[in-house]
Amino acid sequence: MFVNDGMFAVSDDAEEPVETARWSNGLAAPMEYGAWILTGINTGNVRVRAEVLDAAPSVDTASWDEIVEISVQSVLGDLRIHSGYEITPDNLPVLNPRGPDWYRMRVHARGRSVNPDGVSQEPVEDYLITIWPREQAASEVLRTSERIEEALRISAGETPGKPQPRPDQEPAPKPAAPATAERARLLRHLKRD
Repeated sequence: MFVNDGMFAVSDDAEEPVETARWSNGLAAPMEYGAWILTGINTGNVRVRAEVLDAAPSVDTASWDEIVEISVQSVLGDLRIHSGYEITPDNLPVLNPRGPDWYRMRVHARGRSVNPDGVSQEPVEDYLITIWPREQAASEVLRTSERIEEALRISAGETPGKPQPRPDQEPAPKPAAPATAERARLLRHLKRD
């Protein structure tokens, strides 16, 4: 699948509420409905597979670099993976055969650190999206990476690489978190819309 601006979407054919995106884990950003999946490359092709299940599968951490679970809501009953371009593969299934509701989505990623922010016509990244019906729940990181850990630190307001105060010390005021490459790409994308 072709991606641009370092992401692809899981959403209904509704206008995506990008201002509601929660970017905390650096891989999957749930929105009020739908979600964004952040890729390593900025522009090019990635391999994407999807599985629709009745219940949560066991977790396979051996085959993947990163795994995150989020809740995703379908409002129209036509939840699909798409890149925003006409060349989104037709072989990806509708992700919510039970119609509008809440679903649990597990995002598996491999290869996001191969060519960060680069261009790659030949796919170097793999994604597996598994989804099943389940009420809304907190996001979970099932397999982490340096990229996810950095995103979590920034989301928590920590400055990457800066030592944290000891428990007996008065914490210093927190500076504004620097923009990550993912956030910078998203801001460029939003300014064009």
